[in-house]
Amino acid sequence: MNIKQLDKLAKEKAPMPSGLPMYEQCYYIASRGLYEQYESKMLTLAEAKKEKEEVIKQYEAGKYQWELFMGMHEIEEKLSQLKKDGFNSVLEFEILELLEKLLR
Repeated sequence: MNIKQLDKLAKEKAPMPSGLPMYEQCYYIASRGLYEQYESKMLTLAEAKKEKEEVIKQYEAGKYQWELFMGMHEIEEKLSQLKKDGFNSVLEFEILELLEKLLR
């Protein structure tokens, strides 16, 4: 899911979708809480916006870490395959492309 879809669900107080990565779960729960606190006048609009900015920063950091983790897992699988099959220029090239993508 993307951040706009999560926001829409949080604002509607819809149940959290199952199977979300941890960073999306955290974003959804935090956003739902901010909407509820704003609606109940526990937070002003300015306070809610400020806190929302921090929640978005943490979402982006979590998304980056998740993508890095998943990319490293894919590299590990390809390296294991390379070790098993012996050297394979196509597989080596795919590994190098993945590393380049992750290190940007």
